[in-house]
Amino acid sequence: MVCIAVDAPDGLFVIDGFVVTHNTVVAEYAIWQARRAGQRAIYTAPLKALSNQKFRDLRARYGAGDVGLLTGDIVENPRAPIVVMTTEIYRNMLLEGARAAQMTLGEEAAELVRPVRERWQHKGARPASDAQVAELLVAADDIAEVARRAQLDAELSTVGCVIFDELHYLSDRDRGPVWEEAIIHSPAHVTFVGLSATVSNAGELRRWIERVHGPMALVWHDERAVPLEHCFFLDGTLHLVQDAAGRRVERFPGIGGEAKLARLRNRARRYVFDGEAAPADGIRPAAQPEEPEEPQERRAPEASEVITALRAAGFLPCIYFLPGRRAVETAAESAKGHLLVDPEQRARLQQEVQSWVHALPAEDQRLEQVQRLAALLPRGLAFHHAGILPGLKVMVETLFQRGELGAVFATDTLALGINMPAKSVVVGSMSKFDGTQMRLMTPNEYQQLTGRAGRRGMDAKGAAVIPYSPWDAFEPVFAALTAPLLPVTSAFTIRYNSVLNLWLPGDLDRLRTAVAASLREFQRHGQRQAGADRRAPRREGRNPQRRAEFVLSRAAAAELEGTIYVLRELGYIGQSDELSVKGWLLRAIFHPAGMVLTELLINGVLDELSPPELAEVASWFTFDDDRTLRNFNQLSQRLQQVRREVYTTQQRVLGAEYEEGLRLSPGIVESFHSVALNWSRGYTLGGLLRRIDLAEGDVLVSLNQTIDLLQQLQGAVAQALQSSDIWRGADADTRRGRYLTDMRARLERLRPGLEAGWRDMLRGSVAQSRAIPSMAASAPPAPDSPPLPMAEDEEPQDIEADRLEAPPSPEIAGDT
Repeated sequence: MVCIAVDAPDGLFVIDGFVVTHNTVVAEYAIWQARRAGQRAIYTAPLKALSNQKFRDLRARYGAGDVGLLTGDIVENPRAPIVVMTTEIYRNMLLEGARAAQMTLGEEAAELVRPVRERWQHKGARPASDAQVAELLVAADDIAEVARRAQLDAELSTVGCVIFDELHYLSDRDRGPVWEEAIIHSPAHVTFVGLSATVSNAGELRRWIERVHGPMALVWHDERAVPLEHCFFLDGTLHLVQDAAGRRVERFPGIGGEAKLARLRNRARRYVFDGEAAPADGIRPAAQPEEPEEPQERRAPEASEVITALRAAGFLPCIYFLPGRRAVETAAESAKGHLLVDPEQRARLQQEVQSWVHALPAEDQRLEQVQRLAALLPRGLAFHHAGILPGLKVMVETLFQRGELGAVFATDTLALGINMPAKSVVVGSMSKFDGTQMRLMTPNEYQQLTGRAGRRGMDAKGAAVIPYSPWDAFEPVFAALTAPLLPVTSAFTIRYNSVLNLWLPGDLDRLRTAVAASLREFQRHGQRQAGADRRAPRREGRNPQRRAEFVLSRAAAAELEGTIYVLRELGYIGQSDELSVKGWLLRAIFHPAGMVLTELLINGVLDELSPPELAEVASWFTFDDDRTLRNFNQLSQRLQQVRREVYTTQQRVLGAEYEEGLRLSPGIVESFHSVALNWSRGYTLGGLLRRIDLAEGDVLVSLNQTIDLLQQLQGAVAQALQSSDIWRGADADTRRGRYLTDMRARLERLRPGLEAGWRDMLRGSVAQSRAIPSMAASAPPAPDSPPLPMAEDEEPQDIEADRLEAPPSPEIAGDT
């Protein structure tokens, strides 16, 4: 049985007659079934933070020996019966398995024999025949069987279930295509479990997965285990807008959005009379009616005021969501007048925070970010966003989960699956930046945030609080946020790497079928069956013949043909339909800029670069924020020339794509450079931050992604060098033979430099961030390790005032 579990956060399900809580239990049940059957279970998640948390949770339940983790930068116990990984890694495994599945038994045996024969030749011995080598190993039939087992392992033959957490990521522009490919190419025997709290069209997703994979059950529940009420913070008071039963209690027509309305009126104002402009003195004739009075604009509340009201209402702990890291940190600083813990808790937090901070690399302990967060935590306050150090994220998450913190200010990344429930959630802005512009939050996004409100088994109800905003009219915005969820729509697109891994000379049907099986094509052909979600007929198994029923739309056919044309035009697929050296390299590079990187490899742009310079070039492809950066670093003349080569290569690739109506290859950000180079040459994290306008976490993300990309390039080069098919004819005294010989020698020289490039980066905070995150604090600092100065220690009068604060009566205006 394949299953999609959809719920309101912390919902209830009935499985085999048992009432269970939260959709994660469906996943745990599938894992239990797989283990009982002696099969492996794979748990995929869209974010490394979520993967790390699931790893810790499962390890606590099943033991360290039975749980592994694969997130690109972390490889821990990968052969374990339960493995947590990012969805990208699972998809990559599937595509690599599809590539291996193209080999015949004879080719598989030859691949096993070849390394042994080459070792004989290297030692100067007489070339051994396949039969002689086989005698040294095992019988020829056994070689073929070993190869077959390896192929089946690549196809996940031992896996019983795959769990897709946060299934709504199918709609994500960058990540969605990976999820679709993972579902399409999974072996038929694998059971799927898809989890989400924000999917309104789960029936449609079920029908699509049934079509491409097999029978599916839909587990749906839309009642919260902890009821949610919605409040409006206006003029220093919490007003109950909608109670936990969904009834409206108080309305606020004409409140909010006054500043936006005034700006729009100023832009649209026209001073005219009988078609002519008004007099120069600006005095309008009496005949013209007066303009309506401007609505009264209120002052937007400070975060500290909202915390005061939540504290009085008994609504702490809370998560205070804001759009942007700077807003998050500013709000946290504005609330530091609060002391949300008692003296005993504060002393304990002070000691534990010291332990966490001293576990950081010594050169990072004095970073401004570390100092600011360490000053807030003993007061029961914290901030959390993608720009803080990984160790600090784990610290904040750990302390909040243990109930040690009263308020955490965060960006919306904290709402994506990480288990951090609070009694209340503050939605500090009803707009968010979508990468292009500020827009109103969708109902799905609002539900994702408010899903953190209400602790199961602890709170009778949770609260979602919206503060007054002069930029958003409350009533229409609240109606939009609480409207029905938007459906999950496909973000599928065809990628070079996928085409090359599925490529079979002369056989385009395989590619057409894979594209036609996408959710995008399913939705394009309008196969929605509203009202049939629970009544769709079951099938007894996956019927391979059903793939013939898939229909490729004209748009998808044109996209596929254009992608193949670019691959042919730039020499990745030869005239004989065989993959070239470039094609073999690109099929093993999963990065979106894989084609540009392959061009640089093949054209010799990277040949003379040192390991730090290789790391630097790779890092240019890891940063995609196009905002202007203040960067005080200067590139050497050699790297400036490489950068010109990169721009030239990009123009060639993007030009070929443009001619076919494609936009597949990303560019690089002109102002981002020198971070990986300086890190490789020994700079501290603080030294990097003084030379470029980036947050600590952003720098570490870029450095870690640079390591990942270098490892991909090294792996692609290694796979190409080990493939005998690529170099067939390299010894011939022909133009092609000489080209292949030269290319193989160049790749051999480049491979150790790529490896040295990423190994040299594994130090300090980078090395620590790639370690397995621990949920327990490190040991307290040694006696000779002085405590770090905390800002509040210098303000004893404020501390005393905090202690004397007495929370008022926990009532909300409008509560009945």
